[in-house]
Amino acid sequence: MSDFSFNLKKYRKRKNLSQCKLAKTLHYGCTAIANYESGRNEPSIDSLIKLAEALDVTIDELVGIKQKSDELHLLSAFKKLDNRKKQTVLCLVDALLSP
Repeated sequence: MSDFSFNLKKYRKRKNLSQCKLAKTLHYGCTAIANYESGRNEPSIDSLIKLAEALDVTIDELVGIKQKSDELHLLSAFKKLDNRKKQTVLCLVDALLSP
């Protein structure tokens, strides 16, 4: 079983979704998620994005790319901000990166 297959099942169960319910949410046939979880099929990039959004995870989490704890902390904190504060942080980052 690939990291993706394992993680898809883990994050789907975390959201208390059946394979069929997740598939219907994404307008897929009921066997699509089962085929992903068994490793019979792999999603396209577009499908991977939709799966990550539906499960409230990043694509990196879904495919098993490990992030450093400080990156996870930063991302978690950023997600908690309202849109105005997110824009402020992005402007600050842009200013710090400019020469």
